[in-house]
Amino acid sequence: MKNLSFLVVFAAVLVSGLLTGCGGGSGGGAAPVILKGVFKDSNVQGLSYISGGQKGVTDNKGAFKYEKNSQVAFSIGGVQLGSALGKPIISPLDLVSNGNLASDAVINRVRFLMMLDKDNKPSNGIEISQKVQQKAKDWSALDFAQTSSQFQADQQVIDYTTDASVEDAKSHRLPSKEDAVAHLKTTLLCSYAGGFTGSYSGDKSGNIALMVDPATGNLTGSSYDSASQVSVDVNSKSPIDYDKGLEFVSAEDSGKEFSGKFSSTEALSGTWKDTNTPSIKGDFVAARLGGASDAVYRYTASYAGSDKGLFVFDVDANNNVKVKVFSVSKNKVDDLTGKLTDNGKTLKAKQQNGIDINAVVNPADNTILGVWTNLTAITTGTLTGGGCKLN
Repeated sequence: MKNLSFLVVFAAVLVSGLLTGCGGGSGGGAAPVILKGVFKDSNVQGLSYISGGQKGVTDNKGAFKYEKNSQVAFSIGGVQLGSALGKPIISPLDLVSNGNLASDAVINRVRFLMMLDKDNKPSNGIEISQKVQQKAKDWSALDFAQTSSQFQADQQVIDYTTDASVEDAKSHRLPSKEDAVAHLKTTLLCSYAGGFTGSYSGDKSGNIALMVDPATGNLTGSSYDSASQVSVDVNSKSPIDYDKGLEFVSAEDSGKEFSGKFSSTEALSGTWKDTNTPSIKGDFVAARLGGASDAVYRYTASYAGSDKGLFVFDVDANNNVKVKVFSVSKNKVDDLTGKLTDNGKTLKAKQQNGIDINAVVNPADNTILGVWTNLTAITTGTLTGGGCKLN
């Protein structure tokens, strides 16, 4: 009986240990999923953040960590900027309920962040210096919901601008509302700019290739109809609308109209209809083409000739170029490598016994023009598009 009692007790202890080791019993549960995001008002370095058990300061890429399905709160010392549900890209728009480019509460936050930039050049990224971060611990909450003129005259804002100037030994100033709107719009357009490829289905089916112009937010490109085996151009009817959930409308010259929206910077979807026969309709989806993590500049161009499709050029800090080529008729992606030379004005890329690209980049407006040749198929054509610096 003693041996039996011993075995019973031993078994109970063993089971208890196994439950504890497996997370069983009270206090157990799966660990939170930790994800990475970027705060965009251009990339902002020096913001404090907290999300569940994750906290820290955004780095030189604006990066932060957050717990999946949790809020992320951002601040600068005693100034609370606000919070938003964690996602890959968060901007001042997300910190204000129903915020848009016309909201004083949004734009005043943008103006404040631009004012704090160490080198006074927010277009190349916003850096809040460590000295300003330290001084900001003495600051208290700001009323971002004031009108732009009230915010300009707010004594706290004036005092904090003076503090930043003293700490950085450089004159800081609060930018105008107009400059802040233009800055945020440029930042957001560049975040969504690039190429997106996918397909449409329903009463008709085929492939689509759309590119986002970083200067206008227009979506243009081409589509291919599987039944007729014809590729046609797609033009913009309405650019990305940041006040309407990132919606857009693009259409063929005479045929399908695509009405969609972005679910993230990496994907879009929507519905289409035949403009001649509206009862003919369906859905479409597309995902980002390319998107190298080390890219500093990204250029996207649609190409035409014996074929139609997209080129995406990701340029790293050493001007090395990774190229993705999408043929809308073949629904095929090819990879090329190249180099940006001549002070960023000449782009050359090639594929052994395949596609050869020669293009010219205009640094003033980041447009790109050129020609392509398929050495295997002995075909050629043109390319045109644009790009932006990814901060």
